[in-house]
Amino acid sequence: MSKGKQLWPGDEMATFFRAHIRRETALEGEAAERLALALTKAVNRMLVREMPPELPPELSSELPSERPSETLEEPAVEARKTRKATAPAETQDRHDRAENFNPYRFSALVTLSKHGREGLMTRLQEIKSAENLRAFAEAQHVPVEPSVKRTDDIRKAIIAGVERRLADRKAAAS
Repeated sequence: MSKGKQLWPGDEMATFFRAHIRRETALEGEAAERLALALTKAVNRMLVREMPPELPPELSSELPSERPSETLEEPAVEARKTRKATAPAETQDRHDRAENFNPYRFSALVTLSKHGREGLMTRLQEIKSAENLRAFAEAQHVPVEPSVKRTDDIRKAIIAGVERRLADRKAAAS
């Protein structure tokens, strides 16, 4: 028997919720996506025993609708809470992605000491956006100059900062 898989907030957890929502409810499209994102934000971490298979689009439309369509609409109060009228959709999407990023997924210092520069660079390659790289650096207490803009340069700055921290720790221990 499997012990399960631990999921943290992010794409994998959102995919898990999306698959369950599409399989078990009559919600479709934007409503299902909003619910999946709301659940992802509300849950810190979870242990999953079985990942649901993703339904093909043609099968998801054949699911029986148990509720009338008017009950699927979101109340106006909830709509105001979930959407910011002043923020454009692109800004809100970017903000949601940054909120779902876990900067403590791995320790940069431990990764550098156990796997070296290349191992740390491999782990940093998993982080795609500059915003998330900056959030990672801040959470790991690695200074990165605000003038550094490109993701590759931010990764190199993180590695250099972690190497300095490791050297400082070794010097302090001797």
